[in-house]
This record gives sequence, structure tokens and C-alpha cells, in this order.
Amino acid sequence: MKMTEKFGTLESKINKPFTYFITGIIWLSIVLIIAVIGSVFDIIFRRWNDDIGMFIIIVIAQILLIFCCTALIMSFTYRRKQKIRKVMINEKGATFYNSRNHIVDTVLYSELQHSKSSSADIYVRNTQTVKYGKITLIVFLRDKTGEMILKNIDFNFEYVILSNQYELYRHFLKGVQRFRPDLEIGRQTIEQYSLTTEHPPANEWGTFEYIMAAFFLLVVLAVIYAFIVIIKTLV
Repeated sequence: MKMTEKFGTLESKINKPFTYFITGIIWLSIVLIIAVIGSVFDIIFRRWNDDIGMFIIIVIAQILLIFCCTALIMSFTYRRKQKIRKVMINEKGATFYNSRNHIVDTVLYSELQHSKSSSADIYVRNTQTVKYGKITLIVFLRDKTGEMILKNIDFNFEYVILSNQYELYRHFLKGVQRFRPDLEIGRQTIEQYSLTTEHPPANEWGTFEYIMAAFFLLVVLAVIYAFIVIIKTLV
């Protein structure tokens, strides 16, 4: 990218089919768990026999189901105002927004610092060894007291699937190259995001992606089937 060219703004794009699918599965799981809880209560209070051992087992299972359902609801709804739903990357850096379009966090190019403990000032960290595992960018900043801190730039939003995640990381790194050439980007990061070329490689699905999508769908169907069997058994 030439210095005379304007550095454009890139906004995150939500993959709505996958996001709605995951959201639907979560709420379906909650509804199914509630149905099972109701069926167990019906057994306990209306049709229970004198088997104390089985009674204790069912009560413990009921407590675990209630805890699981409560945890799902809380993780999905708690502190929604603080959860990031959008990011915009421009010539200043990255700005993160919540569902109400209020700014939640910013990472400015001018704030980035040189690392004193790493060979690179900014690099990618993959938290999983599998292909397309969760990826974060590691940068260094100074807090309000002047202490050097490590900061994760994460474009993996909770319960939201982005369709241009790769492009977001690449655009931010391109901004580092242009506005902070004094910072050193890790060699592996440069190669992974094709920072030496003008255009990123085409992001197409291969055999791995189709296999993982099919596996995920089978797991979801298996969970739904298991819940249905449990409900029929208890009713």
C-alpha cells in the first residue's frame, strides 16, 4: 500500500446464517432443558414410588439441570451492554462497539508500544493447534500508571460469527505497517496474513471446512435427539 493512498475503513460483518443458527440452538437447548426439568418435577410430586435411592439420584440430576439451564441463560443475556458486537478499523486503529453502537474499547496505533520481552512488538497467538482455531493479536500498551501491559486484540465475538475475521486482522496489521513502521511484526504473522502482498488470498472453503460443518451439524442433531429421548422417557 502506497503512502499516497487513503487508508480505508473496514467494518466487521456478521455471518447471519451461522450466528442465527447458533443462537437458535442455544435457545432450543434452554427450552429442552426446561421441559426436562418440568417432567422430572411431575415425576417427583405426582408419580413417585418409595425407592429412596432413585429419588435421591433424580433430585441431584434435577439440581444439575437447573444449574445448567441457569448458567446458559446468564451467559447468553448477562451484561449484554458490555459485550462487543462490532469493530471498525481505520487510520487511527480499532474501535469496538456493543449492540447499541456505543464504544466499548479502542486500540489506537499511536498507543502501541515496543516489546521489551518478546522478539516482536506485535504477533499472532493461536490458542488452538487445529486449523482456524481461535486467534488473537498480541500488542503492548501502557496502562494509566505507565506500566507496560500485554493486550489481546480479539475479533472472536461471543455468540457472534464474523464472515470477515481474517480481513479484519489483516487490515489492522496493514495499519501497523503504515502508521507504525517502527514496530516489528512477527515473521509468522506476516506470512499468515500475506502482509507483503497487496491483496489477501481468496478465502474459500476446502475439504476441512466442509467436514467440520458436517460434524458440527451431526453433533447438534445428536443433542436434539438425546433431549427428545429423555423427555419421552420421563413423561
